[in-house]
Amino acid sequence: MNIKNILSSIKNKELDYSNYLLFGEEEYFIDKIESYFLKYTISDTEKSFNQKVFYGKDINVYSLVSMLRAFPMLGAQQLILIKEADKMDKIHELENYLIKPIPSSILVLSYKKKSIDKRKKWVKLFQKSGLVFESKKVYDYQFSKLINSFLDEKNLKIEQLAEQLLIDHLGYDLSKIVNAINKLSKIISTNMISTFDVQAHIGIHREYNNFELQNAFAQKDVKKAISIANHFALNQNKYPLNLTIGVLFSFFSKLLIMHSLHNPSRDYIAKTIKVHPFFVSSYQIACKHYSFHECSRIISVLKEYDLNFKGINGVNSEHLIKDLILKIIYH
Repeated sequence: MNIKNILSSIKNKELDYSNYLLFGEEEYFIDKIESYFLKYTISDTEKSFNQKVFYGKDINVYSLVSMLRAFPMLGAQQLILIKEADKMDKIHELENYLIKPIPSSILVLSYKKKSIDKRKKWVKLFQKSGLVFESKKVYDYQFSKLINSFLDEKNLKIEQLAEQLLIDHLGYDLSKIVNAINKLSKIISTNMISTFDVQAHIGIHREYNNFELQNAFAQKDVKKAISIANHFALNQNKYPLNLTIGVLFSFFSKLLIMHSLHNPSRDYIAKTIKVHPFFVSSYQIACKHYSFHECSRIISVLKEYDLNFKGINGVNSEHLIKDLILKIIYH
């Protein structure tokens, strides 16, 4: 069952199962399912006594099973949601309950782990008596489609530059992007989110941001790149180095791929490097400025500075951004 079907069944109170196990890399979808369960499963008048939320570290299996076996008060169902269920001690002891679960008790376990061992008996029992949903990682090239799908639900559209600016500023973090769109939807007076809207209301400086830094490199505008780097260095909290490295790594990796392509058509390039055709011309210009070997060297530099930033080599991050930009430009 996909995310849309799950959310629909919860909202319409058409639950096919009484046990739900949520896990995976993309926390946004897990959080979304949790919020739907909490909002729609139990009526507002019953929430205080038929809806319970715990964190895995704060509850043991014995107490959980006792609550699950109890009948709901003055209602047909009770909901018990366990956040961070991966931190629950001896979770395998749920096995006896899962053999014969109570239909009136809706159990939701949010297991925020990249993977789960499906060979475990308790997981197999969950699959047999309930629904196991894996919230798979959303890859960079999938973000645009997801963003536009979310916008469609709100009858909104977004300019291509504005979308790219959001991603470059907030990173590939679906929760942050959705929160930003929700904020913009309450502010803008039209159904089109513009670049100006993003700059004005999401705290993105019009001249100093990762999108403009990438453009400076595409045009090989040394003065602009250094100016942006200096601004980033003075405002490290707003412009974390790891995000900038991620943007530049993606950019030069795409250039590397383009140097290997034999089909020069815009649509083919867009499909191959997974960008909107609108942006292909910028990448084509950049390819004229950076050879295959230069792109390879720059990617190695970015990997080196990523390690430095993460503290593996014990380097202070204060001047790393300026050093990084200069090393890309001059070496």
